[in-house]
Amino acid sequence: MEPADETHPAEAHEQRSRVDRARLWMAAVQEQGRRASTRAQDERSRHASVDTVFEMVDLDGEVAGGIIAGALAFRLFIWLLPFALVAVAGLGIAASAEGESPQKAAADVGLLGLVSQSVASSAKAPTRWYALVVGIPVLLYVTRSVLRVLIGAHRLVWRDLRSAAPKPTLTSIAKLLALMLLMFVAFGLSIAVGKHTAGFVGVIVTLVMTLPYMGIWLLVSMRLPHRGASWAALVPGALAFGLGVETLHVVSEFFVAPYSLAKQGTYGVLGLASVLLLGLFFFSRLIVGAAVLNATLWERRQRVR
Repeated sequence: MEPADETHPAEAHEQRSRVDRARLWMAAVQEQGRRASTRAQDERSRHASVDTVFEMVDLDGEVAGGIIAGALAFRLFIWLLPFALVAVAGLGIAASAEGESPQKAAADVGLLGLVSQSVASSAKAPTRWYALVVGIPVLLYVTRSVLRVLIGAHRLVWRDLRSAAPKPTLTSIAKLLALMLLMFVAFGLSIAVGKHTAGFVGVIVTLVMTLPYMGIWLLVSMRLPHRGASWAALVPGALAFGLGVETLHVVSEFFVAPYSLAKQGTYGVLGLASVLLLGLFFFSRLIVGAAVLNATLWERRQRVR
């Protein structure tokens, strides 16, 4: 014999009412979404800026910008390993030559807080010359891997021919490595300047510090596939990249890095690696977004001609 349903009529009515309210809420949300979509399409036909945003979203989805950014973030994470090895050895040698602590040497060059403690503890090893000998060739090799991903990503975004894409030669690898190291110098300069400025002056200095990032990425973009577009056509992406990198830098320097170091005892190395990978993904998203912005604006100008 099946047990009798002991649900009180009032409780059953209340359950049905909750289900009905949830359905009505879902219907209202769907209707608002349709209205927003219709309005956005109307605005797209009237405003070129809205149409540009839609084309950027379409292009980013077409080339799978998120997947490309993930692949690039992984390559950059791998690149940081030999870079840290070389940096640890180099700072240890420089600290020994100057008679100062490795931790102070790391702070002087503006290394991020997430890795400065590792530099301070590891640079005391007596085998740092061997680390340099091993680390530099490996660093060049993984830089080649980063360059290949950058070339492939920009070729897809710009819809450039595979045969027209530049090849990762030793010269191009060395140039990219130099520009990436220059990016770290810009990071250090931004940290050093930020420590001595505050308030309105600090905001102005932060905006000014986007210029080095802009210039560096403009130089990188000029050496990547862009279908013969002039350097001026690459400036909007460089500007967006500079603003985005400085924003990421401010957030990581004052919020993410202190919190991650404070929680290192709780989450350990895995937590730090997760934070670093997340930051590299956002950094890679800026790279892909800059290429999408440049390609979209260039194609729109080509259609007008």
